[in-house]
Amino acid sequence: MICNDKEIMKKFGENVKKYRNRLGLTQEKLAELCECSSQTISGTETGYSFPSSKVLFKLSQMLHVPLMYLFNFGEDPVITSKENDSTILNYLSELTPEQKETVIKVIKAINDKF
Repeated sequence: MICNDKEIMKKFGENVKKYRNRLGLTQEKLAELCECSSQTISGTETGYSFPSSKVLFKLSQMLHVPLMYLFNFGEDPVITSKENDSTILNYLSELTPEQKETVIKVIKAINDKF
């Protein structure tokens, strides 16, 4: 059980880094998106500092995860499933209409096979 501020900050930072890496973002790019400095992101990820409320909400938005995910310090299969759904939706949002049609065909083929 996490019971002190340093542990909370460290685990929070690990989660920020995990979600940032899943999106393939650098600390500098995430800082730009969150309208803060790269030192703020670095300090947050290492557990050295904690972001302001403004940056906290921006992190949630830019990482495409509910704020509660950043504070989830345990293994939760429901959240992991939701993370996968969120990741899939993020990838889909970046595709062209033609690419989305291809994805739909692939998903239908997978569903038909199983």
